[in-house]
Amino acid sequence: MPAYFLGEDSERSASLERRIGEVVPGLINIGKIEDVYHHGKRSMSELSYVLLVGSPDNENAVDSLVAIAEQTRDRILFILISEEISASNYKRLVRTGRADWASLAGAPQEVVEILAKRRGTVRSAEGGREPVTIAFVPSAGGVGNTTLVAEVGVQLKSRKDMKERRICIVDLDFQTSHLCDHLDIEARLKIHEILDDPERLDAQLFELFISPHESGLDVFATPRSKFNVNDVDVATLDALFDMIAQRYDWILIDLPVTWFSWTEDVIANSTGVIVSGINTIPCLRQVSETLASVRSSRPASGSVAIAVNRCERGLLGGIARREHVKSILRDETIFFIRSDEKAMAESANTGVPVSLSTNREIVKEIAAITSFCADVRPAGVQLGDVAPTRRSNVKTD
Repeated sequence: MPAYFLGEDSERSASLERRIGEVVPGLINIGKIEDVYHHGKRSMSELSYVLLVGSPDNENAVDSLVAIAEQTRDRILFILISEEISASNYKRLVRTGRADWASLAGAPQEVVEILAKRRGTVRSAEGGREPVTIAFVPSAGGVGNTTLVAEVGVQLKSRKDMKERRICIVDLDFQTSHLCDHLDIEARLKIHEILDDPERLDAQLFELFISPHESGLDVFATPRSKFNVNDVDVATLDALFDMIAQRYDWILIDLPVTWFSWTEDVIANSTGVIVSGINTIPCLRQVSETLASVRSSRPASGSVAIAVNRCERGLLGGIARREHVKSILRDETIFFIRSDEKAMAESANTGVPVSLSTNREIVKEIAAITSFCADVRPAGVQLGDVAPTRRSNVKTD
């Protein structure tokens, strides 16, 4: 993991480089950012660090660094080193997922802390702990998408191999959310508080949005409200998901039936997708159409599956019309969940997921979907997995 130093032509910069070089072995001095790409045989998949010394009070300089960080597609982390920085500029840097800040007075210790956190993130990623995002997409209303997400989330957290994983569900139905009703917890996400200014979402406010479940699963869901959902834009969701990605290993997303301006972006950036429906001819057509929309929004590669809910039993106890479903959704990964109205009604009324209250056949069938979700892996390591910390030299705006 090479580290590069890009500094001013001054004694202060030279002194700082020497101090950092004592704790960061192999620090390489460069004259411009482009030199990172031309130095040695650096791999584009290799994480690199660029330490810059400058003045963040120059808005143009901050704008340029943020633009570079956002446009950098390979794995480079920029660390700006300066005397002080405004809170707004600090947030702008951190939210790129590819930039951070260290105080001049605190260097090189703060630089070492940032590198240690980032290296820890990479080691975790190499061990399969990078954030995995799975979107649950309903093909129609009333197909049990929310119930499925809740059950899978609880099962994921209950698995022995997932006990140490941080798992959450994000409910993007901002008007008629009922996910928390299924889990008997309070919905705390107040999305309207960050609509006008997504940058005000800091760690403290973020913590207030979390609804913890007794299983260890965390939920982000809004209290039911009839506010204008069209006010929610990509920038607002970016701010929310950036914070979530920094803290969780598995992120399950409960999408509403209606497609909004941001729906395709959510699907496109998910590492896995599950399309839900029921076993009727009209709904299977909707599943097929939804699946086509999902495919057009995503790269050719990626984990996509179908969950067919509330299936009737055949004469011998199997799934009725199973072969008909397979003939329509040819070559797709399909999971069948039998109808169990008694168990599901009791679960809805008590707020206790069936996965925690019974060993009925439906639990085993949902477990197959849970295993699918547990096996999903992203194509590459994502940066931005370190929660931003506020330092004493960050100025209040």
